[in-house]
Order: sequence, then C-alpha cells, then structure tokens
Amino acid sequence: MANEVINGSEVLIFFSAYAAGTTPAWSVAAHATSHSLSMSMATRETSNKGTGGFVTKATGRIDVTGSMEGMYIDDDTYNYEDFMTAMLAKEPLLMIFGRESVTTGEPDTTTGGKTHFYSSGLFIITGLDATFPDQANSTYTVNFEHYSDFKMNDYLT
Repeated sequence: MANEVINGSEVLIFFSAYAAGTTPAWSVAAHATSHSLSMSMATRETSNKGTGGFVTKATGRIDVTGSMEGMYIDDDTYNYEDFMTAMLAKEPLLMIFGRESVTTGEPDTTTGGKTHFYSSGLFIITGLDATFPDQANSTYTVNFEHYSDFKMNDYLT
C-alpha cells in the first residue's frame, strides 16, 4: 500500500540464537513496550592547509545500535533472564526488526516493494537494566550493538 504509515505497535524485534547453517527459532521479546534502532556514521577530518578556515570531512564507518524496553515477566521467552544469560555468555543474538507474519507468528520476510521494511543482523547485548518501582509495573531495558552482518530488507539465516 503506497504511503502507508507504519504503526509502532506493528514492528517487533525477533530474536534467535545464532548457529551458521541452521534455521533460526524466532521468538519475540516478552512484553516489549518500545524498540529503537539507531545508525550513526563516524567522520574523518580531511582538512589541510588548502581548505582555508573550514574543516573538511570524509565518511567513515557506520555504527548500528538499539534498545528495547519491556515489562518484567518471569516466565516468557526472551525476558530479562534470557537477555542476562546471552549477555553473560558474550554470544551474539540474531535479531530482526520488522512486522510479524499473520499466518506464522514469525518475522514477515516479504521484501517485494519494501512493503514490509525490516532489518536484521547479529547484535551483542551491551547493557541491561531492571526497574522495580513501588506499586507499579517492573520494567527492563536492553541495549545492544551491531556485531556483524547488518542487512536492510534482507535477513541473515
């Protein structure tokens, strides 16, 4: 559908342990409430005597980071404990940011016309926080950084 605005509630993060050559076993983060994916590019200064009073720059490497927040639930798949286990193991997780397939409950990997935009890659968990406020829902936050194989409108298998 042209000019379709994507509702944030339609975009999920799917996780799977990664082993080359195996089929991922996708799970959605337990009771996630918010996700973010950020890209930034470092620059290199190329200024010299000939550039006068202006700094000139060249492009550098791209860094991909993200975060997610969720409600703290003990018995769901990919909850706080699962993220802690992955972080302590220092193993990357395969992640897909995208829409859920209505028929399978897994990531919708349709890329024709970019109607189901998504990205994927291996990410490592770099931060994990839990909050336990008085008389309110307990929540957790996971921060992650790109490890390898970041792809847009494609996915790593």
